This record gives sequence, structure tokens and C-alpha cells, in this order.
Amino acid sequence: MSVPPPGSGETGPDHIEHQESAGRLARAALLLYPRAWRARYGEEIFTLLEDTGGGMRAVFSLAWHAVPAWIWPPRHLHDRDDRMRASLGTVLLAWSALVGISLVFVQLTQFQGYRPAGHPIIGWCYAVIDAAVAVSALSAAAGGLPLWLLMLRRARREHRLRDTFYLLLPVLAPASYLAALAATSRLVSHPNGFSGLQFLGVTIAGFVAAAVACAGPILALSRLRPRGPAVHVAARCAGVAAGSIAIAAAASAIAAVGLSLWAREFAGYHQVAQVGGYLAVVAIGIVAATVGATRGLRSTLARPGR
Repeated sequence: MSVPPPGSGETGPDHIEHQESAGRLARAALLLYPRAWRARYGEEIFTLLEDTGGGMRAVFSLAWHAVPAWIWPPRHLHDRDDRMRASLGTVLLAWSALVGISLVFVQLTQFQGYRPAGHPIIGWCYAVIDAAVAVSALSAAAGGLPLWLLMLRRARREHRLRDTFYLLLPVLAPASYLAALAATSRLVSHPNGFSGLQFLGVTIAGFVAAAVACAGPILALSRLRPRGPAVHVAARCAGVAAGSIAIAAAASAIAAVGLSLWAREFAGYHQVAQVGGYLAVVAIGIVAATVGATRGLRSTLARPGR
């Protein structure tokens, strides 16, 4: 990253306005980091950016490096429960993305009854996806629901309205999305349901709703900082959920490759770029979910205070 040297003379109104804009974006980028990281390094990094005149490129780099700060939380900044909470946030985001990807894949293939003759591996992949998604959903509910109820009771008992709202987002966001979807479907004029562009819009809106639903519990975890058995159980169940959904996503990737090889006339599976992009997204989701879950499980096995 190149920065202008001190005393370079760039002090005009445009330059000052640019610096102020970059400063606001840097503050916003720092909010993407875990609270413990911001408490330890936030002001130091912001001051460094101001002193060196770091521009938009530095701000974007700062925002990008928030991802590993969540996936690989620095051990010295977190105690045992902090590490578990950080891993839960990572797993929740990756898990939701992989569930959405798997469901979209099933909608575009299995629900249409498409099974290429002479290639049973596609059918086997469908069965693996169904079973793995079911196991993953049950595991996530078994570990997440008790922790969610614990935080919700505490937020209501302490009259923390903001945290209560955050915790209700997993209910409010999907309900709003489904209501909007029901209203939109009545206006669709396409004889076979949504057209390609309409389906893409509905899918993107679904992922946005899922992101909002995930953001609520993650913020509540950061603010309420629950401890104890509920967090430990949630971390263990998150490991099972992440492993199961990773298997489902991997099966969908295998099926996508199979369709591109054996059913090139079906939808867009004859286009290498689309299949390659899908495989890349699946791989990123699997890595994020697996790494986050592994760190959470390791934290449950660590001795208290370490």
C-alpha cells in the first residue's frame, strides 16, 4: 500500500474531504472486527491510518482482514468462552450460507425430478443432501435454541430492548421475507412461476434475509456475552451442524459436476464458468464452517481459564 509522505502539501479542500471520508469508512471497517480485537487494536490501527494518510485501498484491506479475525480469533484476546462465542458467530454465518446454497441447488435440480439416466451418482448425491441437511438443522436447533432462549430471557429480564430486537431477528427476518414472497408470487404473470431473473431476485432477497437473521444473534452474543453450559453445548452442536452441512454442500458440488458432464442440456450446467463459480462459493463456505467449528470444539476441550 503506497501512502503520501508527510508534508507532501496535499492540504486542499478536496484532500481534506477525502481524508474525512476515508476516516469514516475506516471506523465502519473496524466495526466488522470482533469486540475484543477492536478493544485491543482498534484505536491503534485507526491512528496509524490517519498518520500515514491511508486511503480507500487501506480501508478496503482493513475490512477484508476482518474475515480471518473472526475465523481465526487471536487466542491471547479471548478466554475460553470468548473463543466459543466467536466460533459460533462464524459457524452461524457459514452454516446459513451453505444451507441456502444447498436449498437453491435442490430447488433447481431434485425438486424438478431431474435424474440423468444411467448415472446413479446424481441420485445418491440427492439422498446425501437430504439426510445431511436434516441432521444439520436438528443439530443447530438442539444447540442454538437453548442458548437463544437463555439470552432472550436475560434481555427481557434486564429490559434490554435492543438485544431483544436482535434476538427476534431470526424470527422477524424470515417471516418478513416469506410474507413478501407470498405477496410477490400473486403478481407473477409467468405461466410456470418465477422467470429466471425473478427467481434470481427472490434468491438474493432470501440470502439477504438470512444474513439479517444471523446478524441478530451474533450481535446479541457480542453484547450479552453468555457463559456456561449453554455456550458449550451450542459449540458442540455447531460442530455437528457444520460438519453435516459441509457434507451436504460437498454432495451438491459433486452433483453439479456430474450434471455438467452427463446432462449438458439441463439448465446452465453446460456452462463451465457457472459451475466453477458455484464450486468456489461452496468451497469457501465449507472452509469457513469447518474452521470455525473446529476452533469452537477445541475451546470446549480446553481447560477453564485458558
